[in-house]
Formats: sequence, C-alpha cells, structure tokens
Amino acid sequence: MNFRIVSILVLMCLLSGKAFAQQSPSDDLKIKKSAFRTEQEEGFKEAWKSIQLANDFYEAGVGTFALARDHYLFAHQYNPDNNVLNYRIGVCYLYTDDKFEALKYLRKAFDTNPDITPDIQFYLGRAYHLVLEFDKAKEHYLEARDIYSNLGMVKKVVTVDKLIGECENGKTIVNNPVRVIISDMGDSVNSVNDDYLPVFADHDSTLYLTSRRFSEKHDKRNPYDNKYYEDAYACRLGPDGWLGAQPLSKKINTSHNDAVLGVSPDGNSLYIYRGADNGGDIYVSHYNPKKGVWKRPKSMGRRINSKQAEGSVYFTASGDTMYFISANEKLTQGGKDILITVKNEKGHWQDPHDLGSLINTRYDEEGIYLNPAGNELWFSSKGHNSMGGFDVFHSVRLDDGTWSDPVNVGYPINTADDDLFFRESDNGKYAYYTTIRENGVGAKDIYKVTFLGSEKELMISNEDILIAGLPDTTKTGFFSIPEPVHIDSFYYLTGRVLDKETNEPVLAKLEFIDVENSQVIATAISADSGHYRVKFLEPKNYGVEIMAKDYLFFLDAVDMSNASTDEAMTRDFLLEKLEIGTKVVLENIYFETNKATLKPDSYGQLNQVVKFMENNESVRLEISGHTDNVGSLKYNTKLSEERAKAVVDYLVAQGIDASRLEWKGYAFTQPIAPNDTPEGREKNRRVEFKVIGK
Repeated sequence: MNFRIVSILVLMCLLSGKAFAQQSPSDDLKIKKSAFRTEQEEGFKEAWKSIQLANDFYEAGVGTFALARDHYLFAHQYNPDNNVLNYRIGVCYLYTDDKFEALKYLRKAFDTNPDITPDIQFYLGRAYHLVLEFDKAKEHYLEARDIYSNLGMVKKVVTVDKLIGECENGKTIVNNPVRVIISDMGDSVNSVNDDYLPVFADHDSTLYLTSRRFSEKHDKRNPYDNKYYEDAYACRLGPDGWLGAQPLSKKINTSHNDAVLGVSPDGNSLYIYRGADNGGDIYVSHYNPKKGVWKRPKSMGRRINSKQAEGSVYFTASGDTMYFISANEKLTQGGKDILITVKNEKGHWQDPHDLGSLINTRYDEEGIYLNPAGNELWFSSKGHNSMGGFDVFHSVRLDDGTWSDPVNVGYPINTADDDLFFRESDNGKYAYYTTIRENGVGAKDIYKVTFLGSEKELMISNEDILIAGLPDTTKTGFFSIPEPVHIDSFYYLTGRVLDKETNEPVLAKLEFIDVENSQVIATAISADSGHYRVKFLEPKNYGVEIMAKDYLFFLDAVDMSNASTDEAMTRDFLLEKLEIGTKVVLENIYFETNKATLKPDSYGQLNQVVKFMENNESVRLEISGHTDNVGSLKYNTKLSEERAKAVVDYLVAQGIDASRLEWKGYAFTQPIAPNDTPEGREKNRRVEFKVIGK
C-alpha cells in the first residue's frame, strides 16, 4: 500500500468497509439481472438502472456507500426479496449511518439464505455489536471465526477474537452508564461527511477541525477509501453559537491530507499533519502578526518524525513538554503509541520516548489530552478494555510521577464504534470529542458532552420525606440533588398518589424540580396508603415528575407561590393505569426546522420516557411522528417517520432495548386539532407514544 496517499487519521479512525471487502470471500457476490427480475415488468427498467448506478458507487469504496445505498433502496421497491441486494444495502448502512437498518437488511439476507456468502456471519456480528447486542454479536462472530479458520484466514481469526473480547467488555461497561448528555455540535461545525479532531484555541473561542467534506477547491477523492481528502477548517464562536467552519489557507491545506493536530500554549503556533510524507509527518506553522496569516508549515525534523506515521499532539501549559502519537517501530510497544519529548536548555526538542506499557498497548493509541495542571491524561485506545474500536480512557499522574491504570470513561461516551480526540473545556463542565451516532449530521461528527455529575443517595422513609434544599450552584448536573439544608422554616406539600380510575393508593416515586435551574431539589416515596410529604425552602412554582410501576409517567406543575410556613399545602396526584393502546403526546420535543435532528431541549422529556421504560421492563412502545397538512403527503410521511426514528434512536442510545420500540410516521393523517389555524397546526406537529405491549 502506498502510504503517501493514505491519511494516517483515516487509518486510525476507520475500519474501512472497502478495505475489508477487498480481502473478503464475497468480493465476487453480484446482483444478477435474471435473479433480480420478477414476473412484474412494470418498474423493472428503472430499478435495474438504479442497480447499475449503485454497483459503481459500491465497488468504488466506502466513501460512496451512501450514494450506493440510496440507489439500491430505490431498486428494493421493485424486488425487496433479492438476497444479494439486501446484503449490499446492509453493508452500505453498516459503514455509513444507521446500524439498525444494517441489521435489518443483513438479517433478511441471512434468514433467507444463511450461506449467501462466507462473510455474512462477520457482518451480522458487526451490526449486532454496533447496536450493543453483545451476546448475539458473539454468536455470529463465533460462526465467522469457524468459517475463517476453515479457510485458513489467520488474520481474520485474530480480528474476530479481538471483537469477541470487546463484546465481553461492553456487557460490563454498558450496565454502568455515566451521567452525561451528548449532543451533536450541529451543521455549523459538522457536515454530511466525516468531521473530527477538534482542537480548541483562544480560550475555547476558536475551534480547528479536520473534515472530509466536499470543496470546490479540493474535490479529489482518496483512492484508499474513495472519500474526499482531509482538509483543516476553523470555526469562530459568535454571540449565538459557532459560526460556519471555513477552510484554512492554501499554505496549510494542500492537495493531500492535512489537519491541525494541536496549538501551542501561547496560540502562536499550529501543529499540522501532512499526509504526503512518510505516511504522515508533523509540521509547525507560526503566526505572522503583521500580516495576520499563518506562515508556510515546516517539518519538525527527524527527532519527531520517523519513517512511520505521526499523529495528534498535545503540549503542557509550560510549552516545554510535548506528547504525540507515533508508529515509530524503534520506540513503540506496537501499533501507534503515545510518545513524550521535552525541550533542552537551548529550546530544542530531545529524543522522544514511549510513555510506557501501562498506557500504551500492542494496539493503537490516539488523541491525547491533558488537563491544564498536567496531572490527568485522556486518550483513546483500541486496547485495554475497549468495548469496540477506539474507546476513551482516563489516567491520573501519581505522586511518584508514574500514571495510574487507565480507566474506560464509560458508556454512553464510549460506544462499540470509534470514539476519539476527547478533550475537556477550560471550565471542566463540558468535553468535546469525535464519535459516530445515529442522530448526527453526517458519519463521524464532533459532539459536546455535558457532565451531569453523580446522583446523590439521600435517606428517605415511606411515611415522611425529608429531602429538600436549595440548588447548589457549584453542581453542573441537571438532575443532581443537593445536600439537605437545615433551617427552621420550611414550606410543606402533602397529599396522596392515587389510581385515576379506582382511587386506590399507588406506591410511587415523586421528584420535584426547580425549573429555573433544571435541578431535582426534593424527592418523595408515597407510602402504602398513597401519602407523601415533602418540604421546600422557597415558595414558588415547581415541576413534579411521578413514576410508578404499571402506570404512565406523570408530569405537572405545583404552584407553591402562595404557600405558608404555618400550614402545609395539599395536592393529590391521579395516575393513569398502563394499558395496551394508551397514547401519550410527548411535550417539549423539538427538532431542527424541516429536519429530523433532535434539539437538546428535547432530552429532558425523552429521559423521562427512558425512566418510564426502565421502571416497566416489559413495556413495548410505538413512537409515532405527526405533522400538520402543510406540504405533500409524501414529504410529510418521510419527515414524520424520520423524526419518530430519531426519538427511537435516542432511547436506544440511552440503553433501551431496540426490540421494545417501533416507529411510524403518520404525516397529517391523524390530526388532533383542525389544521386551519396556526394553533391547530402546532398541536398536530407532535410526537406520540402508544403502548403496544406490556
């Protein structure tokens, strides 16, 4: 392979479908015209033309799999039962965006003919793995392992063994999720193509990123994977958010692969990746303050760059120590490792050395970040206890200068796919990294992580709830419960939780929310008699959320603004029994205009659905999307279905089993209000869930 045309970033980030397919026993698997044709003549010519167009895109490589998939899907309407067509659609989805769709089509091909191709077991294993169905993934991986072993494909046997180990890791990691919100940074930063490697500068007001998006000035595709070459882009933070990403100058971006790897602590030097040299070398560009431009980059020399590839870099606050990625065979444990170099008294970088076998593994490491104090390290690795591809790990510098055992930062930050280039914000409340998620703008996107903090365990009793307190402004979590604040005067609320139809008492958990700060500040458990009692520090409006097994979740507001410390206010809550066919409109679900991209404001309501399903483990739901009657039925059907699916994808990402969810788009066929007024149309634009099993 000619490493002068291969981006080291691509090699580190991507298990290429094309690369695997070239070695695969299914390389000659074709859609035969005679097998595709059915007795129905109408539509055959158009469908076969789409097959031919799709084949060209498919065989060109993973970079055009999305185009191939769309043409295959058009042809699929003519003949949905062709095995090879279903197989190819599944593979396209597997290496583009929707892993659940990949599973559906691969499963259909397999169920009809389990021997369609020797690699169908491997691809089914990958699909189950990527949707976190680890046990099913292992079943197919083991079948694939036997096939590859019988065919003498030793390297593939080793690959499958590694994936089986990742599934075992994943089962443990996913069962202990961390409390975070993960949100795409939007189309002002990301594109429909791969976007990754976020590098922040100027106190987090400038974002450099690497993108493989189309550009009129740079529209060539890399022959390795048929994606566009990498270019470096920059985003500025405006008063209303990130402004559109713009490519850097021609001095930085060449006709090959280019990226910004890091910024010096003073912000006056950019460290550039150049993919045309030795599989990828590190260059440095200095800022010219008089002209306001970056100078032409220069190589960092033989001490840093080797005949193998170098990658991302990070500097300590003093600027005299540099961590970087290298595949230097003379220095690494195997694969790509984290190396460290320091400056001497004359300001020259010294010979680098490996960070050590506790951090580096025989697999690849990538994406280094240290906190400003230099005593905490984040990096990505395919080794340690990764649950799939690159996972993000955290290590702490000990008193003797060594690093602690790396800890997997957990799910849902880490997935069964590649998770890379993790770094915290300056204030430590957020982090940014690169990952692949179903609700992204494109394939790889840059995401923002909001840390919610630990949920505190507070002592409660069934008869009398004593949890209350003012929100702690030092906490960053939306649902972190502050410590109790002990003062003499409280405002009490009491009442009962009852069945709406029978008035029988219900055992339930009540959470009271300070809506101004989005924090749970009081919790109660109703007694066997249905009674609850809770106290507050302030007389104002609160939100209340109630969860009870076999009942629909309950959301409402409690007006305590007229409460008195002399006498408790009383409020009963009536819960609706969970029945098959019950429908609930999900309030406060917001999408980007004319898109199926969920806005972060929706997460609160959706997390309540997650808790509801966790409390009722046998419940199955249909998520449905609905629109007003503006626009065509075809357009609104597609939009409503995509929005319903976006909600399902979010719920699955939070750990809900995909088999418990279905989605449908009804467009404007089920209005709940007249469509002849703005208010009516607004009511009709909604997302609902319906109980379809319990």
